[in-house]
Parts: sequence; structure tokens; C-alpha cells
Amino acid sequence: MASANVGDCLSGAWGIFKNNAITHVVCTLLVMVVASISAGLLAGPMVVGYMRMIEREARGEAVQIGDIFRGFDDFVPAFVAGLISSLVVSLGFMLCFIPGLLVMALPPVALFLVARGERDGVAAFNQAWSIVTKNLGSAFFCSLVLGIVGSLGFLLCGVGALLTLPLSTIGSYYMARQLVGDEPVALPPL
Repeated sequence: MASANVGDCLSGAWGIFKNNAITHVVCTLLVMVVASISAGLLAGPMVVGYMRMIEREARGEAVQIGDIFRGFDDFVPAFVAGLISSLVVSLGFMLCFIPGLLVMALPPVALFLVARGERDGVAAFNQAWSIVTKNLGSAFFCSLVLGIVGSLGFLLCGVGALLTLPLSTIGSYYMARQLVGDEPVALPPL
């Protein structure tokens, strides 16, 4: 059974981030701006594009900022998977907070599955649900630590978030990759 290792997620995130820091800062800001302007509706496709970009970079391929918009190539599955998983997490937070914490890993795992080629958003959510609930402890702990890392940057008047938010996002990619399985797959051509 797969599990998420926080140390591997953070070291993988740092390895990717340090080689191309400006690109990751700009991409994280773009994802946040597009998601906030669209009231979160376009977050799924943006995150899928960013995860594909991270996957390519992890394989040693050249990436550019515009690659994050490649998630719109699979708009419907990314939108559906992101929407359903985010609604389930939100519902969990409304139910005494703890259930939301337990399933925080759903959105990154569901969107990772779409980034890896799942063309059905509902199927991506169902697979993510199965994966996260089978690995509840490690998925919860890893999501919690990555969330804390992402939030720490706001303690320094928000400036530190330029470092911590990309690390948290890239770490979420590595968490999902560990939970789903570490085998690389062929991505759609650019």
C-alpha cells in the first residue's frame, strides 16, 4: 500500500523549487490570481497544468510559465474533479472541522490523477477518495504539514509566502505522486 512521506515531499519540493524559483513563484501567484478572480472555479485546471509542469521538470524537461495553462486542455475533468473534491473537503470542515482535516488530500490527489491522464472528473474523485481513505494517516499528516509550511510564510508580513506557497504546492504534487504510485507516465505533448 502506498503512503506519503513528509520528508520526501518537502525534499522533492525543495529540489524542484531551488532550480527554478522565479518560475514557481510566478506560477503559484498566477494560480492564486486566476482561482480568486474566478471564485475558485478555474483552480482545478490551473492546478492540473501546474502539476503537469512539475512532472515535466521532475523528469528534467524544460518548462516555462505558460505551461500552467495546459490544464485547460482537460478543462471539464479538471473542473469536475477539483469542484467535487473541494466541496467534500469543505463539507468535512463544516462537520466539526476534523473530517475536513482528514480528507484535505483529496483535491491534490484528484487533480493529480487528471494531470496524469484521467479523462473523467468523477472517476478521478472516486479514485482519489479510495486512495486517500486507504492511506488516511499518512495523507492527513502530509497534507497538514504542507498546509502549515504554506501558511508559515504569512507570518513575515506575507513576504515569506513567496517561498512557502510554491513549496507547499510542489510538495502536494509529491504527496499525490507517492499516494497514487511513483511510476512516471507519458504526458500529452506540448
